[in-house]
Amino acid sequence: MKTIKVIIKSIIVVAITALLAGWYFIIGPHSDLEGKDFNLESNGLWLQHAWVGNEQETAVIEDLALKLAKYDIKYVYVHTGPFDSDGTIPEERYKFASEFLKILKAKNPDIVALAWVGQVRSELDIDDSIIRKNITTTCGELISETGFDGIHYDIEPIAHEDTAFLTLLEETRTELGDSAFISVATDEWQPSLLSDLAGEILDQDIKSYWETDYFKSTAETADQIVIMTYDTSLGETEHYEWLVEQQIIYLTQILVDSDAQLLIGIPTYEDDKESFDPEVENMETGLKGVVQGLNNKRTNVSVFTGVAIYADWETDESEWGIYENLWQGIQ
Repeated sequence: MKTIKVIIKSIIVVAITALLAGWYFIIGPHSDLEGKDFNLESNGLWLQHAWVGNEQETAVIEDLALKLAKYDIKYVYVHTGPFDSDGTIPEERYKFASEFLKILKAKNPDIVALAWVGQVRSELDIDDSIIRKNITTTCGELISETGFDGIHYDIEPIAHEDTAFLTLLEETRTELGDSAFISVATDEWQPSLLSDLAGEILDQDIKSYWETDYFKSTAETADQIVIMTYDTSLGETEHYEWLVEQQIIYLTQILVDSDAQLLIGIPTYEDDKESFDPEVENMETGLKGVVQGLNNKRTNVSVFTGVAIYADWETDESEWGIYENLWQGIQ
C-alpha cells in the first residue's frame, strides 16, 4: 500500500512540475509595464525608394524629418537598391540621395540613415567572391560619396546555414571599417528541431528561419539585427502576439553577450497573400506582442533597442495613432 501511495505521490509531483514548467515556458511570469516604459526613442522605419530616386522639395523632406522626431524614429532604412545581379547599383537609381540626406540631417541631426540594399538571394550569387566584392565596394561608395551612415542588408531568403552571407558581412566590415553602421533584416528565430519536425509533416525542406548559432554569428559582425516579424501564415491574433513575444524572449537571451542592437519589425501593409493576414498581423497586434515580450520575466530587456515599422508608405494616421497610444503612451 505504501508503495502505491509513493508512486501516486511521485506521479502527482511529476505532473505538477510538468505543468509549472509548461506554464513558465509557454506563458511565464510577467510584469505590467506599458509600451512607453520600454520605448528608448531608438525605433526604425523603412522608407520608399522615391526619397532618393526622385527629386523632392525641401519642405517635404523637412516634414519627414519632423515626423521621424515625432514618432521617436532614429533609424531610417532608405530603399536605395536593389543590387543588380553583378552586385552593383547604378548611380542613376539613387541620384538624389545626397541632397535628400543633407536636408534630412540638417533638420534632424539625430537620424541614422542607412542605405537599404538587397535582392532575392537566387538573383544575387553571394557565393561568388567577385560579386561579394562588387557589393562591398558599392556599399562603401554609398557611405563615402552619398552620405549614408551605413548599410541595411535585406537579401531574402537567407537560410540559417548560408555561410556566404556571413562571409559577406565580414567582408563588408573590412571594406567599410568599424565606424560604418551595418544593419541586417532577418527572418524570425526558430529552433531547428521545430523546423525539422514541420518539414517532415509538410514534406518540405524549410529554410526560411534562423537558428540560435546563426544569429550569434551574425551579431559578431553586424551592429543591428532587425527581425522581420511578419508573413507568418498565422490565422489568429493571439497566436501572432504570442509569436512576437517568443521572438523577444529568446532573441534577447541569444544576443545577450553581443553588442548588436535588436529591433522587432512591425507590419502595417495589407498585402493579399497566403502567408499574411492584415487582420492578424498589424500595428496593434505587433506592438501588443512586443510589450508582452518585454514584460516577460525571461526577457533580457537590456538587449532590446526598439521596434521597426514596415513600412512608412503603408502606415496611415490611424495606425500612427495606435503607435502613439501603445508605444509612446500618448492618449
